Amino acid sequence: MCHVNMHTDYAMKKLAEIAKLDKRERGLFISRDCIITETYTGKTYKYKAYNYITGDSKYLGYKKRAINSDNYMELLSKVAEQSFYNIAYPTDGEELIDYIFATVFKTYGFKLRKEQLDLSKHIYRAMTNNRISLSDVAVGLGKTHAYLVASIVYHITFEPSWKDKLTVSKTIVISTSSKRLQQEIVRDYLPLISKMLLEHGIIDKEVKGVIRKGKENYICDIRLNNYIRSLKNKNPKEYQMLLDIMNSNIVDLSNVSIRNYDIERIKVIPKHCSSCPRDKTCRYRRMLRSLNTDAYLFQVTNHHYLIADAKKRLEGHKPLLCDYKAVIYDEAHKISDAFTSMVAVEIVKENVLELLRRMDSKESRSVGYKRLCKYIEETYRLIKDIFIIATADRDSDDEVKKYPIANPLILSRKLYELKELVKQVIIRIEDRKRNIQIAFEKLGDSLEIMLGDAILWIENPESDKTALCAIPRNTDEIISNTLFRTKSPRAMTSGTMAVNGDFNYIKRTLGIENNPHIDEIYKESPFDYYNNTILYQESELPYPNNKDKEYINQLANKIEKLIKASNGHALILFTSYKVMRKIYGLLISKDISYPIFQLSKGNGLAIKKYRKSKNGVLLGCGPIWEGFNFTGDILSHLIIVKLPFLVPDPITENLKKQFETEDEFRREILIPKMLTKLKQGYGRAIRNETDTAVISILDIRANERYREVIRQALPNCKVKYNIEDIKRFIQEKKSPEYFL
Repeated sequence: MCHVNMHTDYAMKKLAEIAKLDKRERGLFISRDCIITETYTGKTYKYKAYNYITGDSKYLGYKKRAINSDNYMELLSKVAEQSFYNIAYPTDGEELIDYIFATVFKTYGFKLRKEQLDLSKHIYRAMTNNRISLSDVAVGLGKTHAYLVASIVYHITFEPSWKDKLTVSKTIVISTSSKRLQQEIVRDYLPLISKMLLEHGIIDKEVKGVIRKGKENYICDIRLNNYIRSLKNKNPKEYQMLLDIMNSNIVDLSNVSIRNYDIERIKVIPKHCSSCPRDKTCRYRRMLRSLNTDAYLFQVTNHHYLIADAKKRLEGHKPLLCDYKAVIYDEAHKISDAFTSMVAVEIVKENVLELLRRMDSKESRSVGYKRLCKYIEETYRLIKDIFIIATADRDSDDEVKKYPIANPLILSRKLYELKELVKQVIIRIEDRKRNIQIAFEKLGDSLEIMLGDAILWIENPESDKTALCAIPRNTDEIISNTLFRTKSPRAMTSGTMAVNGDFNYIKRTLGIENNPHIDEIYKESPFDYYNNTILYQESELPYPNNKDKEYINQLANKIEKLIKASNGHALILFTSYKVMRKIYGLLISKDISYPIFQLSKGNGLAIKKYRKSKNGVLLGCGPIWEGFNFTGDILSHLIIVKLPFLVPDPITENLKKQFETEDEFRREILIPKMLTKLKQGYGRAIRNETDTAVISILDIRANERYREVIRQALPNCKVKYNIEDIKRFIQEKKSPEYFL
């Protein structure tokens, strides 16, 4: 039987429009399209059922005393027998989605968009048919509402076979790469959608979601208790704050205001947690048990956590999440990068040397320990040799993140020697040095992958953090076998997943290009780019060359003119931090009246200052190409300095070997990847229907060799080549306050 729905206000208003009600009549509860009312006559309580959409009604009887909530189900069973019960709402899933968007949402002021409706029904069909949905949906179409409604309707209409009724999961997982989006789904989207659907009787209880995170985001009772004891006679204020946490029910570290130093000492440590003696009383374990229940329809997490869960299931270990019947990947274009980062291994030179230095050679005089020390000394020398060999004659380049190995054949032999030495060290480490043993075991596992069919490279070649890194060569196959091995619903959506409507690139990176169970949908932006934007394309600058001083000087001069043409209000996107720093230095030396900010690594304050400035100029690189929203006039001029092509590295070179010609590689990999990144950057400019902006691309290749593919990939807008056109556009589109 359904849960009782107490959200009666909307139903009573609708009913009052079509039926004559007693002034004393009040709504008791609703179910689907029917409402049960109660009227106190002064002596008795009368009960009546209405269909609040059609006006049909039925007297249900009276009681001398008011019926309490424990007896509501008895009334509901009588209502469910009526011919007018549940006749106004569609029972077909796609028709119900139509009704929700066209009627329910419209009641609350939401605009009906055909593209959003098509997307929601597309995802619903994929779910009901156990298929993979790939959807590329532009900003502004409301994809989050689309997949949430599709999921809720799927949950309502889902009918498992009789064999599965007792075991099928009722949970749906949503995976994103953004903490902000996870919080918005749980705290904003779901409560509002629930409110609307409850008031219309389409659902009988609130649809809830919960955010799932790694263990290190939570409090460990044992560590908290031990840490409090250590502070009792040292820091009274800090002691009291932690004592308050101990006496509370707080488990999520994001809900406490203490120093990072303290957080490190009270957070859950995964390797300790698995053997915790306080399993039944631990606040973290209690929380896990409460999260893995049907109380939450949606388990909302990030790509890394979901991938870790899938890997555990594949390996036969206990999963991180409860069983689920469908998965939605939002920001799906980031899945491949997330997976690659998880299967990648690294040996950081300084970390290994420090580990070896921790082994005290004076601790024991036993023959076995002296032998261990000999192996450690050999390992120390070998590690140094390995990094000298791998980084020979290597100069760092700001734009390059992954450097090829200098002497791969010699390195391979040295890595094999290191692997054998590490085995000997592990055997001889005393049991009480378990932490060190675990570190060496991890080193051995990394070497195993590096000596297999792997791609190797060097990172940070001229710093203390120099690292030898590797990933398996067949990462796409591993992704496919891990995330798509079962035939269950997978909805994958993003604003930059397809290239001009073609999903081949994303399918290749995920290893599903030959999967027959895929449905695709591509929806362009509803925004009026043609009237609200212009695209300025550069035709005078030299070919981009970051090492050419003349190019840098001309680039700075051009950017100065562009900034002044739009009266500031600009975001400048770079592909190189080094070039960004050079341009920043040149700009601040010029006669520019607008505040200029540089978003360097770890400097999040620059964005806050830029927003407050109202008319500032922000120079950014890296993460700012996507994920940051600047609505309104603060960002009215987006300047893209250089086309974001992949920087050549060992992974790219491995991809190139899979193609017969360089032209094919360029067509299938380089250009699609560049266009995806370009669209992500381009999307910073227009975030809603009223935004107006200039987008300037200063790379002359965008106006020559790649002109056609770029024009096809970007929204249709007017193209200009004269800076005076920028000035006119800004004058026409902006209010007087813009220029103050």
